[in-house]
Amino acid sequence: MNSKFHKMLILVGLGSILGVILLLFTYRFAIGPQKLKTSFPTLSQVSLTTTSENAQCVECHQNESPGILDQYHNSKHSQRGVKCLDCHKPLEGQESMTTTHYDVQMVAAPTPNNCAQCHDQEVHDFSISAHAAKSWYPVVGAGDFTEEELAQYHLLDQDGKPLNNGKPNVIRDVIGQDASAASCEVCHGIGRKNDDGSFGDCRSCHLGHDYDIAQARQPETCGQCHLGPDHPQMEIYNESPHGTYYAANKDKFNLGAPAGTLTTKDFPAPTCTTCHMSGLGDIQGTHNVSERLKWKLTPAIASVRPNGEENRQTMEAICLNCHAKGTVDEQMTQAEKVINLSNENVEKGQAIVKDLRSLGLLVGDPMSNPIEFTEFELWHHEGRRARFGAVMGGADYVNWHGIYEQDKALVEMKAEAEKMKKE
Repeated sequence: MNSKFHKMLILVGLGSILGVILLLFTYRFAIGPQKLKTSFPTLSQVSLTTTSENAQCVECHQNESPGILDQYHNSKHSQRGVKCLDCHKPLEGQESMTTTHYDVQMVAAPTPNNCAQCHDQEVHDFSISAHAAKSWYPVVGAGDFTEEELAQYHLLDQDGKPLNNGKPNVIRDVIGQDASAASCEVCHGIGRKNDDGSFGDCRSCHLGHDYDIAQARQPETCGQCHLGPDHPQMEIYNESPHGTYYAANKDKFNLGAPAGTLTTKDFPAPTCTTCHMSGLGDIQGTHNVSERLKWKLTPAIASVRPNGEENRQTMEAICLNCHAKGTVDEQMTQAEKVINLSNENVEKGQAIVKDLRSLGLLVGDPMSNPIEFTEFELWHHEGRRARFGAVMGGADYVNWHGIYEQDKALVEMKAEAEKMKKE
């Protein structure tokens, strides 16, 4: 009797231990708490040992670049069993990108085509956004595109010719290729053309080997590029009520909440992605950052997008999660008055320069006269700053960095024009 009882106790004990282990694995991988620490190997560590090629990756990089493995083993990719070669294995069309790395065929820098194996919708949304081909075009012009690509990515004007006569932004020629490669092309590289025909680099926002969604949702990630004199969205956000609340209450934000589950409890105030990308309420998430924008604010003359009114309604639906409709309408109406005013100022500056050119007083290469720099900054710097400040709640950028600077520039341009005519 005692022998049977002891055997039963042993079986119950072993069963209990096994049950606890299974619960811990379930809690670790199915629920995925951010703060749970465990000595159990992740799924990827287990699966990596099942193939010699992936095992070699781990074995080598543990010594050569352990930081990569540390990031990777803390990632959702790792938890879900995604292996090194699931991302780095060459696909059809990537022959020119393929290298032999310790007898293993691989692509060192995966493209959106590699990501699309699992994230097809996100890659599609990104491909038609201003972050993809449209971002790369201003720093290289039409030469990096086929005729089909120019049409596909809406890089042709109303006459069917490449935008800006196929040339890159005029400042690229002013500063030269070397400076452009270390500046303009760094940020605009988010839309760089890859050798497999895809455009873009997902790693621009999903940094490192952890691809952490919480990191991608932080304003600081967007602020890598969206800052400075010509597109200071980061600075404007920081001075806005939204940015001020975020800075003071970061601990209240659930930045790692799974996509498709977000509520205002997770984001008590918006970050960049809340307004431009995240699913919230009845609005579905998107990787097309232009999808909710009414206006094109970056050209010399701001204009309404083809689906502008529809886009505005989508953005308003995001705003209405926290604000009353009257407040939203008032803010947007006031912003559009500033946008129109900035356009009027740009047109005045353009008229001054056009008049000087018609008189033969502006000769030589573009940007060879001080007044041409003033006219360029009138829209590329001051005009954009006023517009972004108006739509994002940055009062200082509407006035002192925006409209005031435009008014000052126009006075200087008029005086310089009169001087040139007299001389």
